[in-house]
Amino acid sequence: MKASETNLQEIIEGTKQYIIPMFQRTYSWIEKQWRQLWDDLIDLIDDGQSSSHFIGSIVSIPLNANTHGVQQFLVIDGQQRMTTLLILLIAVRDAAVEYGEQNLADEIHNTLLINSYKSGEEKYKFLPTQVDKEIFKKLVNKESLEGQEDSLIVKSYRFYSSIINQKQDLSTLKNTITFNLSIVSIVLSPDDNPYLVFESLNAKGQPLTQADLIRNYLFMRIPANEQEDCYLRYWLPMQNKLGGNLTEFIRHFLLGVNINVKQNDVYVRFKEMVDGLDVIEFLKKIASFADNYAKLLSPTLEHNMKIRAMLERINEFEAKTAYPFLLYIYRDYKKEKYNEKELVCILQIVENFLLRRFVCGIDSKPLNKLFAALYNQISTYDATDSVLELTAYLQNRGYPKDGEVVASLKEVQLYGQGDRRKKGSFILKAIERSYLHKEEVNLTSTSIEHIMPQTLTDKWIEELGDNAEYVHSHYLHTLGNLTLTAYNSELSNESFSVKKKSFKMSNIQLNKELSTFEKWDQNAIKQRASILSERFVEIWPYFGKMENEAKKVTGSSPRLLIINKTSYPVKTWREVMERTILTVYENSTQDYETIMNKNPGFLSIKGNDMRNPKKISNGHYMEANLSAQAIYNFCLKVLDDIGADKEIWHVETELKS
Repeated sequence: MKASETNLQEIIEGTKQYIIPMFQRTYSWIEKQWRQLWDDLIDLIDDGQSSSHFIGSIVSIPLNANTHGVQQFLVIDGQQRMTTLLILLIAVRDAAVEYGEQNLADEIHNTLLINSYKSGEEKYKFLPTQVDKEIFKKLVNKESLEGQEDSLIVKSYRFYSSIINQKQDLSTLKNTITFNLSIVSIVLSPDDNPYLVFESLNAKGQPLTQADLIRNYLFMRIPANEQEDCYLRYWLPMQNKLGGNLTEFIRHFLLGVNINVKQNDVYVRFKEMVDGLDVIEFLKKIASFADNYAKLLSPTLEHNMKIRAMLERINEFEAKTAYPFLLYIYRDYKKEKYNEKELVCILQIVENFLLRRFVCGIDSKPLNKLFAALYNQISTYDATDSVLELTAYLQNRGYPKDGEVVASLKEVQLYGQGDRRKKGSFILKAIERSYLHKEEVNLTSTSIEHIMPQTLTDKWIEELGDNAEYVHSHYLHTLGNLTLTAYNSELSNESFSVKKKSFKMSNIQLNKELSTFEKWDQNAIKQRASILSERFVEIWPYFGKMENEAKKVTGSSPRLLIINKTSYPVKTWREVMERTILTVYENSTQDYETIMNKNPGFLSIKGNDMRNPKKISNGHYMEANLSAQAIYNFCLKVLDDIGADKEIWHVETELKS
């Protein structure tokens, strides 16, 4: 490797050609960078060209050693600044022609832009990449740029053309560009690893994305004579399909086989996976996965209407956390492991699992790891058994039962910050579609309408009664108080009697049912929530086995305790025991005394007779040295002791990790 401080004149003079590799990204500098370069040039001119200004490095590697032809260099880094400098020189050349300085124009053209005695592509001293190449050649050749208005190369040229004026000394400007901008030229030798150099650079300009790094990593390892074919056949179609989602696709590709990947570590983890493998074969592999990922993002690309419908639902619900798993499942469907019915079933299971967890407010953070591990969990089974294994696996990972779902839907906020509004809208639309209208209503133009409005007016305070403020704060964004309408602004804060007339004329079944209510208050909201929550569990039914809860206590961790439709997050069986005891204490002093008298070894005021007494929040003591099964049995005995129905109490569990 040879590094030296130089300038553009020395880099480009002679019979040379600098080529931006086919796999590099297209020109991406914008006005911010163009103007900064211009301001630096003007500062140098104002200083009387007595100083220089460092603008970065250009890293290249020789492509041939033909002393009789054009010496070609592959530009590894610095393409953005080099492209901009050449565009600026073209603008100076064209300004020189316009202002009658033909000799200067010819000098720039014949010594800095072209190799005068060469033909074909060897004629050009600089060739950008991809679509930029043909546009740049048109600039050099002074050809029409019609239809190229969106090109950043054209925009850059027009920016500089507009800013150069007759008052400027064009010869001084040209010399400042070519002699006074200091550049570190790094020319690699055949023994250097160009990509290791590329990785270590901290160049100015647009930062590289993780996908950019991956692309360069792959193509630096593909033989030069195969690069263009691989780029056009595999990488470019993938890039065109996924656009800005390319990095996230590669992250999900890695996650799908249980490789832990943070968003900023995609390139590093990808490199670890690919090192030592056949790079071209691996590129073919990820290109085939990209087709399937594009369908996850844009379900209209899927021709099978049943699968498309399910993908649209998952897309609408924004279930990207499941994409790493679905990406590999989709691949297996294409390889005919799964048929249409089985793939649709898997998609329904994933939607069901995510929706029920969402409405129950279960933490979504573990989902990334869950879906990363999920494909490996079921991939060794055949199609039928893998679907069964999928439901069995998910059932023990925070999957709520019907009672928990119904109870939560009466309280959970389905409208608010983040993605709640979108998911609330998805649920309402799904409920509306479940009525199976003979003439389906177009719901695309509808939005969520609050029946009791977000602004509590005097009319609504009267409508809601004495506890109006409590009802408003507690139930405003809950399922019972939400519907769909295309007339949100018209209904606004109107009274229920006014809204009711509009609901009655609506083609939306959710609204027709609203028109049957005489008034809108806490009881009405709770009644409607009950109706809709029951419909919810019909649309997304429980897919787990209703096994005896007592059988799954040992070896499990409690996640949620539900007592009389009230949910309590728990992490240990001791918390289950304490919360059960305290619920009895809070609801009935008499019942609490009963269980204390009947169970002195488990619960007492002082804890003197216990092996391991633990003080609880009411100041009393409970026995802490108990197994999970013993705690489970004690809690059921408490219900027996106070004559309560055991159905009001159950624990959601998950397997210990």
